[in-house]
Amino acid sequence: MKSMRKYLLFILLALSCLTVHLQADEAREQAAIRDFCAELISRYPAATLQDIYKTCYQDFFGAEHLMQDTAAARQYIQYELSQCAGQDLSAMPAQEPTGFRHRFVRLNLSEVTSGRMTADELQRLFIDAAGTDNAYSEDWYGEWQRIEAIALEVNPAWQGSELQTALREAAQRKAPVRHSEQFRNTYNPHYRIIRNKSFEQK
Repeated sequence: MKSMRKYLLFILLALSCLTVHLQADEAREQAAIRDFCAELISRYPAATLQDIYKTCYQDFFGAEHLMQDTAAARQYIQYELSQCAGQDLSAMPAQEPTGFRHRFVRLNLSEVTSGRMTADELQRLFIDAAGTDNAYSEDWYGEWQRIEAIALEVNPAWQGSELQTALREAAQRKAPVRHSEQFRNTYNPHYRIIRNKSFEQK
């Protein structure tokens, strides 16, 4: 009987420790989402909830939604480089991490147009970031629900039933979205998603 009590006490203590650990992980994640949203607002005041969705989606899935085959990826990059040649791309940094986990990086095409990187180097990095095993987990809809709730706490001005509904439906389908029109018009985004090597080394 005593051994049974000790065993049950051990199980209860283990469960208690696990609960505390999970609660701490959840608190850290919520803080990371909150800090990320505040930073995005500071850097991009014209951003909307749609732009939060986009970068978090990129963080969750990587570049796989853009990849059908490597030849198509090369053609698309060449086309985009031709479209942004001579444009001012300085409204966005040369590199910035995606989402709040920073699993991937947005690499500004100014790195190529300025000559700091070749198109071939960009293509290799972009193709390396693609794949069917990039997703953080299977539950993108649940992830988006958590992000949306905290984002709206950070910036209540992002409230909007029509957009919120559209983004929730996209999340249920695991579908990507474009940047908002405000973001595109203000910041002229031209970038590709590459792996965050510093994240992989942690």
